[in-house]
Amino acid sequence: MKYFKRFIYFFTHLYFLFFLCGLLIASIGYFKSESTYEREVYGAIAQHITKDSIGKHNKDTFFIRALNLANSFEHNRLEVFGGHQFKGIKANFFRPSTMDLLVGNGACGSASVILSRILKSYGYNIRFAQMKVNGKFGGHIIIEVKKDKNWIVLDPLYNLYFKKPNGEMASFDDVSKNINYYKNQFPKGYNMNYLFEDVQYTNWNKIKYISPLVKSSLDFFLGKEKADQISIRAYIVRIYEVFYKLALFAFIPIFLFTLWKFWNVELKRK
Repeated sequence: MKYFKRFIYFFTHLYFLFFLCGLLIASIGYFKSESTYEREVYGAIAQHITKDSIGKHNKDTFFIRALNLANSFEHNRLEVFGGHQFKGIKANFFRPSTMDLLVGNGACGSASVILSRILKSYGYNIRFAQMKVNGKFGGHIIIEVKKDKNWIVLDPLYNLYFKKPNGEMASFDDVSKNINYYKNQFPKGYNMNYLFEDVQYTNWNKIKYISPLVKSSLDFFLGKEKADQISIRAYIVRIYEVFYKLALFAFIPIFLFTLWKFWNVELKRK
């Protein structure tokens, strides 16, 4: 009990609270700056894709051009940075999408992050699809993008999309149900283990106890079918924006508490 009181005293002391507020203000500024830079970089890429297509731009054209560009970024960077392991908090903790754009050493994961950010910068809804390979989910990462009421499957590592018999772009479900037809569209060098046998959009076993609890709650409130379609990574791919909002969310109550304590403790002494 004595140590608990010391703990509370330390973390509610004005000196510590002022320090914490300063740290959070600095963090808010840093995360917002990085988030803005990241948004502008991918916004410029999206503008580059559309600048020559005035009057003839459509969704399929944008998807294909974004796919081509993501594939090009990935393979060009992989030639230089492939196999190199980067160290540090930015590479191993934050891992922003601009790093995937710069070094591209994450194979299908990096290519999918690049493509997802290009698509999101133009306002499209996306989700990360973790393909089941040899009985295990996550063996290959691809992107699905929302077109009207349907989801279109895109594989940036292989610069691959699929066309249905009627010429429309296919979904994961389309390919999975008729793999013998769609395998004829596989490019040269395609890994034949990636046969669209199944997919998940979030690994609900990643954080022990917590992830399954969240999934159970979503199943209850949304229904299992809708919950299974949720891609958490799609919401946190702008990692600096996420940390900016978290830091801002933490700062407001701490700052208000600090002002209250300063008013009631320091000013009343005078």
